[in-house]
Amino acid sequence: MLQLEKYNLAFDISPVPMLLVSGDGIIRQTNELLDKLFQYDDEELIGQNVDVLVPDEIKGHHHELRNAYFRTPSKRRMGQGRDLAGRTKYGDTVPLELGLDEVVIDGVQYALVVTLDIRQRIQQERQLRLAMDSTASAMIMVDSGGAIAFANHAAVDLFGYAESEMLGNKIEMLVPQEIRRVHPVYRDSFFTKNESRSMGGDADLYAQHRDGRRIPVEIALTPVETPNGRLVMSTIIDLSERRLVEQIVAKKSEELEQLNSELTQFAYSASHDLKAPLSSIAGLMSICMDDLEDGNVDEVRANLLKCMQIGERSAAKVEGVLEIARVGRDGEVRESVHFEPMIQDIWLDMTGANTAGIKLVLNLKHLDPLMLQAQTLKVVLENLLSNAIRYGDEKKDQHCVTITTEITDGSLSIDVYDNGVGISVANQAIVFDMFKRIDEKSGDGLGLALVKKQVERLGGDITLSSTEGEGTKFSLLIPLESES
Repeated sequence: MLQLEKYNLAFDISPVPMLLVSGDGIIRQTNELLDKLFQYDDEELIGQNVDVLVPDEIKGHHHELRNAYFRTPSKRRMGQGRDLAGRTKYGDTVPLELGLDEVVIDGVQYALVVTLDIRQRIQQERQLRLAMDSTASAMIMVDSGGAIAFANHAAVDLFGYAESEMLGNKIEMLVPQEIRRVHPVYRDSFFTKNESRSMGGDADLYAQHRDGRRIPVEIALTPVETPNGRLVMSTIIDLSERRLVEQIVAKKSEELEQLNSELTQFAYSASHDLKAPLSSIAGLMSICMDDLEDGNVDEVRANLLKCMQIGERSAAKVEGVLEIARVGRDGEVRESVHFEPMIQDIWLDMTGANTAGIKLVLNLKHLDPLMLQAQTLKVVLENLLSNAIRYGDEKKDQHCVTITTEITDGSLSIDVYDNGVGISVANQAIVFDMFKRIDEKSGDGLGLALVKKQVERLGGDITLSSTEGEGTKFSLLIPLESES
């Protein structure tokens, strides 16, 4: 014991709890700090087996661990990165980290044990964990080997993994497949530079969800020094909602640009096309004033009728532009549509009883009724039939308009064909443009522009095929929905 007594001073002045254990597990020396840590009186532990300081759950095999250490002694730390605890005199459990070092005194082997009480550290880590779990941003800590050491609740929710599935695995499990192989190079580079920065620069950055989908993200990297070594904190912001808002804003901006273009075109049209009718109305009204003075009531009546007709046509043109502007902004409920009676009504409104030289052929291969936006479809068919009637070929014995329908892959296919004069190749490229008039029969150039916008609003598509002298066919494809 005399040789051991020379360690008393070192033990007494040590700022940390210490004890000396012999190979048979007997405690040979302690200091005051260790006695207080385990709630023993001064020197009360000397001569007792070190197992009195070991929790019950490992006491049964602790001697095997102790013997293994004395067979291959080395200087090392215990408890780092895993749970380790000691047992006080009154049965309380104290979380610990231990430092072990071999000491040989008079040829006898001992283990010098330095004990660190980490209760305060655990409490701080618990508070830090609560704080990080309360944040809206995903936070992940990664060690120098790329293994995930920590993931907060937001990270678990963002990536779809359980925390236990993430901890210990490489951070590359959250990286898109196309850069997964090179990502360790970027990771090692950051550990070398060791400075806070954002990832990706100006490039779009994506992470990968458990189900394989890509998540647009922003990531900030911060080096953190911990008792377990240097870690990197990744703060991850999910940009999915922001990108969705950006897409919506971009779409609205595109719609506004388109509307602005249409309004600009309308302004040009109004300055040219409406100037003439207004001048005509003004001229007719001047004539009416002269006729009133001369008592020519019949002439006044005839000219006023002309003014009304000119005004109605001009108002219809304005309404047409406004209707195009409203397309896609006003909702319309789908309803049950019976095609044949709807088409017959449109045909009767356009031709009246005067059907000489013109024939309507219906080749309806679908089964009525269908769930569609009836008013929108009616506007489309009215314009297409009006076009077909207007461009009849006087050289042919009979002008024929044929409507064919069928269901194709859940969509309604509608072909409106007429054997009229047809449309030249040069004009086919502009027939759907607003205010584009290909000839004197084109009216104000609004009808087919309206048709195209209405069909697109229905989620459908419209195409044109025509040959001069043979006729024209407009083909529509409109998605269907069940009544439910």
